[in-house]
This record gives sequence, structure tokens and C-alpha cells, in this order.
Amino acid sequence: MDEWLSRLLWAADYTCHMSTAVVFVLSPLAENRERIHKWLAPLGRDCLLLSDAEALWDALAAHRLSPPALLVFDGHPAEDSYSLINRLQGDTAGAQLPILLLTDNLADSRRRFYSDLLFAVECLPKPVSEERLLEVAAACLALDDARRALEAEFSGDAGGHTLSEGLLAFNEDGKLGYANSVAARLLRLSPLALCRLNILSLLEEPVRQVDSSWPSSPLARAMEEGKALEVLRLPLWRGDGGVLVVQAALMPFQKACPWLLAFKPVDAQGGAVSPGLAELARVDRLTGLPTRAHMEEAMTPMLREGQRPALLLLDIDHLRHVNETLGYDFGDQLLRAAATRLRGGREAGLLASMGGGRFALLADDVADYRVAGRIAQRLQSQFRLPFLLAGHEVFCSVSIGIALYPLSGDDSGLIVQGAERALERAKAVGRNVIQFDSAELNHFSIERLELEAAFHQAIQEGGLSLAWRVWRKADGALVAIQPRVIWPDAPKGAPHPVALAEDCGLSRELSDWMFRQAVASPELLADMPASVSLAFAVSTPQILDPFVVPRLRAWLSRHGIRPDRVKLLIPWREDEAAVLMRRVPELLDEGVRLALYLNAPGSALDAFAAGPWRTVVLGRDYLQRLSPGRAQEVLGAMAGFGHRLGLRVFCEGLPDGMTAAQAWAAGIDVCSEDVDELPPLSPT
Repeated sequence: MDEWLSRLLWAADYTCHMSTAVVFVLSPLAENRERIHKWLAPLGRDCLLLSDAEALWDALAAHRLSPPALLVFDGHPAEDSYSLINRLQGDTAGAQLPILLLTDNLADSRRRFYSDLLFAVECLPKPVSEERLLEVAAACLALDDARRALEAEFSGDAGGHTLSEGLLAFNEDGKLGYANSVAARLLRLSPLALCRLNILSLLEEPVRQVDSSWPSSPLARAMEEGKALEVLRLPLWRGDGGVLVVQAALMPFQKACPWLLAFKPVDAQGGAVSPGLAELARVDRLTGLPTRAHMEEAMTPMLREGQRPALLLLDIDHLRHVNETLGYDFGDQLLRAAATRLRGGREAGLLASMGGGRFALLADDVADYRVAGRIAQRLQSQFRLPFLLAGHEVFCSVSIGIALYPLSGDDSGLIVQGAERALERAKAVGRNVIQFDSAELNHFSIERLELEAAFHQAIQEGGLSLAWRVWRKADGALVAIQPRVIWPDAPKGAPHPVALAEDCGLSRELSDWMFRQAVASPELLADMPASVSLAFAVSTPQILDPFVVPRLRAWLSRHGIRPDRVKLLIPWREDEAAVLMRRVPELLDEGVRLALYLNAPGSALDAFAAGPWRTVVLGRDYLQRLSPGRAQEVLGAMAGFGHRLGLRVFCEGLPDGMTAAQAWAAGIDVCSEDVDELPPLSPT
């Protein structure tokens, strides 16, 4: 049994003890500090109130011998939450500091870029209720008490040695009761999220009935004997759906959670099984992305099937400078972080590592160079925010070379060469540049970059103006007021600001600007009749953001706006309908009203106007999705709409519970019926 397992077994006679360590409360607003202090009073912990990051560092230095139990951080525009958390995690004194982040920026697009920082951080969306804050803070303190007692068993000094292994403690039924920050980062779930799970749900083999399966599991059988167990290779599910292979040790723990599982990645011990040569050629070991060979293999069938791929080759500007100043290990961390950020960008296509700090995106069926240019601009926008790595902020940009089929060639090798030529041209021009493998097309790239820079400056420096759109009934009665944006000094031929914002990844910034300007109009909320709604058009990236609901809640609460006075215009895009419909019930639960906005290419209105139709067929799947309570009303409306356009309306089957007579009564012209044998075809 190795030294690592022997040291962990030292915790066999663990006895829990309570800590009375102080709680830090950090907020730039005095009233918020006092409110949080008052709400935390029932926990019986002393609170140290801090106004800024400088005060926090001073307090950490003063408490090095008795580290705080928790930092309640009131995230606010005056403090950069992500940068501060990154500095804490890269500092000896702050690396193990439990953090409870109160934030109204859960919908911030930066959050997905910095998600790795937050796996060991508990986040609560604002506004936060007293009960919820007390509940989560108490849970965080309980985890910190367990950590301190465990460290005391391992090191003999509660404030000294910090364990570097992932630790999970659980009871006889497999229910997790403790997880440390190392386990949270490795498994990509926060400690409190892990404590809501059963240990079996983390095993690589999926378990449908966790409770009933536990008694027969290998871990449960080992626990029955009351002996320690060493597992050289144990696959565990991560929160992002990936698998982490670890070396693990199972041992007796304490009464509340009788068993402890300690683990560390197998790679750290050099015990990983080497993949075959074929797999090595297809997967980059550093980033986990497909390699150039894999990408070229994927391009060949695209060309054979008549698709029009575009290859975008990305190079991190000044990566050599990072390697030479901070070291190659740090450069490798940057490449891994860049790969993670690009993966999270939701660009359609195959993302690959080309080696030497270069990445490639193989986008399939790109209509023309304009589409490829917009993809490149969105990729560049993902590098606007710094990378937060081991306590450092690293700012970098990417230069991009673009090759298009058939302009650059008609086989994968020629297209790759074209992208490399374009990238070399981009690097020669300067940093943060986009170039095509065609001198004629590069004029578009330069113009778009200048346009995007001017638009970003207009948002930041007051170059936009607020205007309004009013909605009235036929009798002139006001129904809704909608803010809209005007860019007075827009270059000639520039797209509408809303469309431009979506193209270059500034939808959230523009939406924030519009909302702030609208609610700052004193006459708006004071004089607006109760029957009039405040309407907002939301973009597709906003509505698909997983944090749109808490962000909306925080907006309305902060400005005292009743949700039922807000109408959101929801854009409809067929290819995004599945995700969109998952957001709709969440928005309705907030009390706002929703309007279907048919404006994007590919909407139902485009389908009706696209061709000389004589008949419209309502498909079987669509009919089955209709709510039984509204099916007849919907069919009646569809029939009326079709008849006004001179179309006959057919139903491919019927909604559940509806008869053909009811469909015909609703105005449907023809209904289909599935039969096993043909009926007589001649008239009787």
C-alpha cells in the first residue's frame, strides 16, 4: 500500500469538531454589508465587513494563522468578481477560502468563459432573500467545519497543511455529505451540488435506480467488511458529461458520513493507459480536440457530397511571448483555456487543434464569404475578455485566416494550404486581424472590423440614442411602449444596430444599454397607464442564455417593475426551437408576458411567402404536439389563415382526442387516414 493511501488512512479515528472562524463579508456598498451582516447573525459567527479587494487582502494577511470560514462576496460593478476569485485561487491564503458569490450577472456572457473558476464557488442570483442566504451560508460553513476537522486529522494543524486530493464523504446508503474544493474542480460541480448526489451517480456506468442498486454495488460490498479499499483506475462522471479516470482510496471516516473516498487523476501518477497510434493521430493530448489529421478526414466527405465548407485557421497572437515570460507550462494552460472557450462558443462546425498554438474551425456549407467573415468575428469576440489562470490575467487576441471552397481549391489539402496562406497574411498585417485567401475578399474583412470597433465605441461612449415604438389598437388606444435604438453616426450601409450587435456578439451589451436608458426615463414608469405594457425585443443569443431568467428577475426587482407589465418579443427560429421552448415556461413562471416574434429568416411567414403553394399540409408530428384543450382552436385559426391566402388546408392525421368531424367543423379541408389495404378506388 503506497504512502498516499497510508496517509489517508490516518483519518480512521476522525472526530468532528466545530470551528468558530470568522466570516468575511465583502461589498462596495455599506448598506449591503450591514444587511448581510444582520441576516447572518443567527449563524453565531463573527463577521468582518470589507469594502474592497484591498481590504480583503489586508484581512487575509491578518488572519493567516486563523483563516476565515467563508467569504460572502456581494458581486457588484465596482468589483470584478471573476478577477478577484482568480487572484484568490492563485494565492496561498485564499486558495481554500470558501466563497459564496451574490451576483446579478449570472447571465453575463463572461460566465461561460470563466466557468472553471466557479466550480468551487457557490453562486446565488440577486435579489437574495434572507432565508435563502442563511440556508446556503449555513451549508457552506458546515462544509468548512468538515474540511478543518479533516485537515486536523491529517496534519495535526487545522490551519496548516491543505489536502491536494479530491475528497468525498458519504453514508451507508451512498448519500454524499461532504466534498472539498479539489473534488469540485475535478468533477466540475460545486461542493453543495455534489452533496445532493449519491456516490453511485458519479460512477461511469449509468445507474437508473440509485437507491435500489446501492446494496449490490462493489463499494457497498467493500464497506460491509469495514476495510480500506484501493482502486487503481476508477472512472467518474463529471458535471459536464465527461469522464475522469482516477486512482481512489475508500476508507472508514466519521459517524455522520462513515466513509471517505479520496481520489486524484490517474494522469498525475503517470498511470494512464496510452492510446493506440491511430487515436494519438486523431486527438490532441493537450487540448482534447481533434487533430489536423482528423479534420482533414472530416473535410473529404463534405467535398464529395457537394457541401461548401470554410476553414478558419486561428493563431493566438504573441503566444511565444507568453511562453518566454511565464513559461511553457503556463502557455499550455493558456492553450487549454482557449480550447475550452472556443468549445463553449457554440459555433457550428468541427473545432480542431492544428498544433503550435493554432486552432481550426471547419464550418460546413457556408453560403458565402460574408457568412465566413461573421463567424471569424464571433470567434475573435470570444477573446475580448482576459483568461484568468492561476492568479494571473492574460489578455490575448487571435488572428484568423479563412479559406473557402472552391476558391482555395477542391480538395482538403489545398483548402488547408489556402487557410495557412491567409493566416500568414493576417500575421504580417498585425495582431487581431482577419484575412481571406483572396485579396478581393479582404476588403470586406477590414471594413467589418472597423464597423464593429465603431459600434462597440458607440455603446461604451454614448454614441447611441434611445427612441420608442408605440403599439395602438384600431381605436387609437395605447397597448404597449417599446424602446428602440438609433445609431445617428452609423457608417453608410451599416446594418441595423440590433442585427449588428447579434452578428458581432454584443447583444447583451446593447440590451443592457437599452434597458438602462428606458428605465431611466422618469416619465415612463410614473405616467404609463396600468393597461400599457413595456415591450422589449430580445435577441436569440439572449433567450438561449441559460441565465436569462435570473438576470430578468434581477432587472425587474432592482427597478421595481411588475413582471406582468413587461412583454417580451421572442424571436422564432426553427433550428433553435427546442432550446427556445425550454426557456418559455421559465419566463412565464416569472410572470412576464410573451409574444411570438416572426421576423427571422426561416420563420413560418417566410415559408408561406416562399413559393406558389396551392395547399398547406399540417404534419402528423405537429398535430400530435398540439395541446388537446386548444387543438380545435388552433386548427380553426390555421384553416382561416390558409383560406385567406387561397390555400387548401390538409391534416396528416388528427390531434389526439379529435375526430375527423371536429377537424372538418374547424374548417380543415382534407384529413388523411392510415390503412393497411387500399379501399375501392372506383366510385360506387
